[in-house]
Amino acid sequence: MAMNKKSPALCLAAALLIGVCAFGRAHAVDVPNRNPPMEDRAIREGREAVKSSQWERAVAVLQPYLRAQPQDADGHNLLGFSLRKLGRHAESEAAYDRALAIDPAHLGAHEYRGELMLILGRRDQALVHLQALERLCGLQCEEYQELRRALDAKPQARPKPRW
Repeated sequence: MAMNKKSPALCLAAALLIGVCAFGRAHAVDVPNRNPPMEDRAIREGREAVKSSQWERAVAVLQPYLRAQPQDADGHNLLGFSLRKLGRHAESEAAYDRALAIDPAHLGAHEYRGELMLILGRRDQALVHLQALERLCGLQCEEYQELRRALDAKPQARPKPRW
């Protein structure tokens, strides 16, 4: 048998394989994912609630989500943000701490925890987060600039006179 001629059996096998692969691929494309995982829906709902400033709804969606997905730094950051907006500062701080424990380079968690520190009167800790952002993403990144603006807008409290 010459090297440039193909056997009929080999050609048939190749044609069948191509047909099976094409059918498998076409079949997968034709079947949409109608039932996304609950976790994907929950984090999407949480993000939508945060974008529309529905803080209670965001907390109600994110807390059960994070019980199912405890290693999601973004989820903890969103929860911390929502709790901060509700004035639940201790819970917010815990959520940011969890996000940073999972991902020490999480830019949003550094920015928002820094803003929380300003609310709580802990400017020195806000500066620690600003320095972390400078190290992680530089002076031009949005998170650094936002925290810098918050620090500039909230001057350090001056000691009260003693008299």
